[in-house]
Amino acid sequence: MTLIDRRILLAAAGAAIAAPALAQARPTLKIGLGPQQPTQADTRRVWEPVYKAIADKAGFNLELQVANDWAGIATALANEQIDVAQMGPWGYILAKVRGEARIINTMLVNGIPTYKAIIVGRPGLTIAKFPDDARGKSMQMLDVGSTSGWLVPTHFLRSKGIEPKTFFGRYAEGASAAAAQMATVNGQVDLATGWDTHRNTMIRNGTIQATSNTVVWESDPLPNECVVVSKSFPQARAEVLAAALAGLSDEEKKLLPWPYTGFVTATHAPYEVLEKMGRDLGVIRTS
Repeated sequence: MTLIDRRILLAAAGAAIAAPALAQARPTLKIGLGPQQPTQADTRRVWEPVYKAIADKAGFNLELQVANDWAGIATALANEQIDVAQMGPWGYILAKVRGEARIINTMLVNGIPTYKAIIVGRPGLTIAKFPDDARGKSMQMLDVGSTSGWLVPTHFLRSKGIEPKTFFGRYAEGASAAAAQMATVNGQVDLATGWDTHRNTMIRNGTIQATSNTVVWESDPLPNECVVVSKSFPQARAEVLAAALAGLSDEEKKLLPWPYTGFVTATHAPYEVLEKMGRDLGVIRTS
């Protein structure tokens, strides 16, 4: 064997040793998701391909977790059990206040960064004027970590001098968005909270019809769901991730479930109104 042959073999051996080491050095991105879909398995099935593509693009390995409720994902991020969360706006506010989480991106729905909270009524229910005509009706809200399912409707009602727990004949919290919609469709409750993007998706998927229940109230436009990083997540990595999210190609955007169309880089400013609501309700203490 010549000297040149030996050098080639040594170089090849060195490369074979280095390759696993480089693979191990690639950082793992722990991403948490809220309960967007009817089940945790559905949420994982829909979003895992999206975040696998984003993690690969940004140079990360992926570890994906799906929370049982919106409050749970906010707690996990605030406690730094995860690095990154795709979460509702109110969950972001809670994680920011309690754990100094930082927003990096806002999600786009049909090209816009806003959505609306809604309250729907069961078939045949007549609510000419909300909330006046809803007194004594049964109400199902989502969990207290939900923006549109708890924070916004609760703030709206209390701004009218109404305490939801006593105004409605039967009041409950904690349902998933899909379960709350179906409870009105099946006539189990008179009213339920939710958000327009979710209801429109259920209609598009054929889970419900546009006439299965009726929207009796909607909020002003609210800032969309967002992508948030934990307090200690390195800023350089956050910038890489934010750029990867905002820079999805047209082909990569096809992985997104309808009606999501992409991400834009974000600041806290559009979410300040929600933080104020939380302070008004006493959930966030004003220091």
